[in-house]
Amino acid sequence: MKNYINIFKLKILYFKIIIKMSMINVLNIIVHNPKAKFTDKFSFQIAFECLGKFEKEIEWKMIYIGCADNEKYDQILDTVEIGPLKEGTMKFDFNVENSPDYTKIPKEDVLGVTAILLCCSYNNQEFFRVGYYLNNTYDNEEMNENPPDEIDINHIVRTILVDKPRITRFNINWDDEQKNYNFHKYNNPSGFNVKEKYGNGMFDNANHKEDILKNFKDN
Repeated sequence: MKNYINIFKLKILYFKIIIKMSMINVLNIIVHNPKAKFTDKFSFQIAFECLGKFEKEIEWKMIYIGCADNEKYDQILDTVEIGPLKEGTMKFDFNVENSPDYTKIPKEDVLGVTAILLCCSYNNQEFFRVGYYLNNTYDNEEMNENPPDEIDINHIVRTILVDKPRITRFNINWDDEQKNYNFHKYNNPSGFNVKEKYGNGMFDNANHKEDILKNFKDN
């Protein structure tokens, strides 16, 4: 009898742990053009798994951080809705519609280190975010050593630090979708082998631009 009680308690504990996890797990993100011109459009391949059926869409949003110190310069470059979704693994290409508008960025922030964000939401609730650091430079040594007084956008190139993303996951209310949860098929997401990060700051006290820039020089 005690064994049955213990098994029942374990099942309850397993259920409590499971429902706190995300019903949608991002498995992998590939940046198609980590090195490109500033004016080139961003492109990503995103793979994720659904642990149930979803009648509502999920929304992916791509944000370019124009200034590390002021969110008003953030630019939403594109959004895309995916759904309705079935249980299983899915993959799609997110070809971002727009490139950043440099005229809306402070002149002193166009060059140097900044970041981009990919955010995913369900029912107006963000549950996943990944940020990548990005470095903008001129495409030749002479212009980097002696930058022109006016920004020459046609000679600026970007490099995305793809091997050090910062990931944030948020607990949200999945509503009735949890009723469709297939407990027996649950597997821990694999393929996106990145240490999970909590907190939203891409440029907090532990991430000064000078320290981030060293990572670009090492790559």
